[in-house]
Amino acid sequence: MAVNSITYNFDDLLSTTWMNYRHQLYDNIFNACPFFYWIHSNERKRVEDGGERIVITLEYGKNTTIKSMTSGYDVVDTTPQEGMTSAYYQWKEIAGSTSISNKELAMNQGRNKILDLLQKKANNTEMSFTEVIEQMIVGAVSAGNGGHDLSPLYTLVSKDGTGTIGGIVAGTYTWWKNRYKQSAATTFETFIREIAHLYNECSRGGSKNGKRKAPDMILCDQYYYETYIGAARSKGQIMLVNEPVANLGFGGAKYLGATLMWDEYMPDIYTGTANTAPDSYSPTYSSGMFINSEFLEFVVCKGQDFVVGPFIQPENQKAKTSILYLMGEIVCSNRAKQGSHHKVLLTTITS
Repeated sequence: MAVNSITYNFDDLLSTTWMNYRHQLYDNIFNACPFFYWIHSNERKRVEDGGERIVITLEYGKNTTIKSMTSGYDVVDTTPQEGMTSAYYQWKEIAGSTSISNKELAMNQGRNKILDLLQKKANNTEMSFTEVIEQMIVGAVSAGNGGHDLSPLYTLVSKDGTGTIGGIVAGTYTWWKNRYKQSAATTFETFIREIAHLYNECSRGGSKNGKRKAPDMILCDQYYYETYIGAARSKGQIMLVNEPVANLGFGGAKYLGATLMWDEYMPDIYTGTANTAPDSYSPTYSSGMFINSEFLEFVVCKGQDFVVGPFIQPENQKAKTSILYLMGEIVCSNRAKQGSHHKVLLTTITS
């Protein structure tokens, strides 16, 4: 009796299937990481062709030579102007690996079993990468691993506008401070009034296209979001919703042109307490960050945006490993367009 058998090249199967999983990994990482999902979208992400550092050109002063003329022979002011400088950000590298041992392959022989094993590995990579990114950019209050982690929002949008960002000291150059509002609200009305004031403060001045540009995201914790919803309902306001954000389960209510999105990793801005374990985190106060994505963006190095490598077996190990790699950084080009709303009372704001 003839026996039919099929032989698979598991190296090709592993690598090609894993490459195809890249899109699934990519989508699921961002779907579970709301702020990164938002900041990494096409209109907010910028690709650079490398370089030793990320250089962001800043305009901080006006040209003071412009004035009316009293006659046709007036001397035009030709005083050299110094209204531009640059902020410098270091590239950050984030990497992880997925490994499959020869024993696992032997125990899961057959195409379908190998694919099932890869799916389990993919799920673990998704969840792990998501958690690390979320902790770095939202939950942390300083860049960990000796400053090599992605810059946390807490440093870019601080409680008092201070900090050295992009090599520029905000305490020395006050135009480099972000806006901020320490809450004193005890009612829904005063809470909304504080939001309106900070929103308008962050909207002051022009933008890259010559039009006024207001914040388009208010990243906050769950209580801040629920307080806003309660305030809007108490006033009988009709709430608009950003459906993509709402469908992901991260809020989505809108205040004028800004989408409110709550994140369980949001730290307490006022006390500066990091939030890397949401299930056991107990903030003293609630917080919100007013983000203007025209001046705060995620920059990635060309060809290094969540690259999935092939499975390779080293000479001294009976296992195959694939590396997932990202090279980029969150950068700010105008801190005065960003704002922090903090020290919001957790339990006493009422109608």
